[in-house]
Amino acid sequence: MSEVIDSIEIAPDTYWVGKREPNSIFFANPYLRIFRSADANKQISLLIDPGSSSDFAVVSAKVSALLGNLRRLSAIFINHQDPDVGTSTPALINRFAPKATILCSEATWRLIVHLNLPRENFVAIDRFKRGMRLGTGHMVMPVPSPFCHFRGAVMLYDPQTRVLFSGDLFGGLTEAGATGIWADESDWRGMRAFHQLYMPANQALRPVIQQIRALDPFPEIIAPQHGRLLRGPLIHEFLERIENLPVGLDIIDEGDESTLDGWNHVLTRVLETARMLLGPTGEFRLADARELEDSLDFSSGEARITDIGRWTLGKIVEHLCRGEPTQVAHPIKFEAIAAAEELGLPAPDIGIEAESDDSHTGLF
Repeated sequence: MSEVIDSIEIAPDTYWVGKREPNSIFFANPYLRIFRSADANKQISLLIDPGSSSDFAVVSAKVSALLGNLRRLSAIFINHQDPDVGTSTPALINRFAPKATILCSEATWRLIVHLNLPRENFVAIDRFKRGMRLGTGHMVMPVPSPFCHFRGAVMLYDPQTRVLFSGDLFGGLTEAGATGIWADESDWRGMRAFHQLYMPANQALRPVIQQIRALDPFPEIIAPQHGRLLRGPLIHEFLERIENLPVGLDIIDEGDESTLDGWNHVLTRVLETARMLLGPTGEFRLADARELEDSLDFSSGEARITDIGRWTLGKIVEHLCRGEPTQVAHPIKFEAIAAAEELGLPAPDIGIEAESDDSHTGLF
């Protein structure tokens, strides 16, 4: 698949340089923006959210191919401190681009400095409230996104290409069969689930959405750190949905008995999918799961959730998918997400890491 192997130009001199595993529903999106002066005498290269150390080999190879040499990397922008956002930065700075500037908020720097990054490379992006003028004459705009999902998170807007690099905001899970990098309506379920799992409250989302709407010129592309990218009418549609989405503290319902019928409907659909893929094995696993003894009942002959619905459903999915290849685990996970969405329930608390690959042959 080309999206796994190649860098992709998403806008003029703007490239997706990520690593997308075919068997993963959750992947990171690093971007490279190359700014060229009008007289072509100066070039500034900015790597945005470079990704984790596990992605370093792929990302660095793509960046090197575009720049000719990693030493030409001018700066690295980091939205927030999470390991999947920027733990490859020490390798980039210490081994290849020792003069590259590190752009992030003060709050983010206080945490990523512990990755053994040199203080002299750091520039606080939140100081440039009206934008940062680059040596090529271009302007980039920091757009604070506090508590989306970190207090010091900052998005980056490029008004020349009208690309908003949004970090975790508008990030999502991606169905295993999805191809290409551009989102469509099918991406909403994974985006909804991601935000309900990781964003703290709708109160944090609303002011950031208002900031995005106020950008001039308005973005033509939203490039998140996870999932597929937004463009065209989908931007307005998903802005409105995210603005009104209950997340985090808004959906704490673990002891709410009134939702149990809904969660049991979700459970029925999940078990139907699991039976098709696993036969009776899945329900045997659930019956043996000691951590579910107080919230999952089999006394009537069928599994029924009796308490803490969202947590229990998440644990059920975890037990059904444990040790299974992606072609088994992904349909079960997305059935849970889809069923919950249709009933207006929050996304179940499911794991999004890659499952095992049974095609591997060990040494012994």
